Amino acid sequence: MNSGRYILDQVIDLVHRQTLDRYVQRYNAEMKVRHFGCRQQLICMAFAQLTWREGLRDIETCLNTRPETLYHLGFWEPVAKSTLADANGVRDWRL
Repeated sequence: MNSGRYILDQVIDLVHRQTLDRYVQRYNAEMKVRHFGCRQQLICMAFAQLTWREGLRDIETCLNTRPETLYHLGFWEPVAKSTLADANGVRDWRL
């Protein structure tokens, strides 16, 4: 039954927050990133997989079309393509 939450939010809730935090510490994933956390990257990549996005520009455009949705998913500012590229390049792929 619909509880008023977005589907992406319900999918992300399947990832236990403490487990994600444990992996972030194990792989030292937030060492070189200032404001774009691993959970936000996970949300962006899950969105890309669920909606069949083809590139970073496509992900950025689709996420930023509804800023109120981004706020409810935990983003305080619009997602930039360069931020996604930097996060994907710096972080360990096992995370």
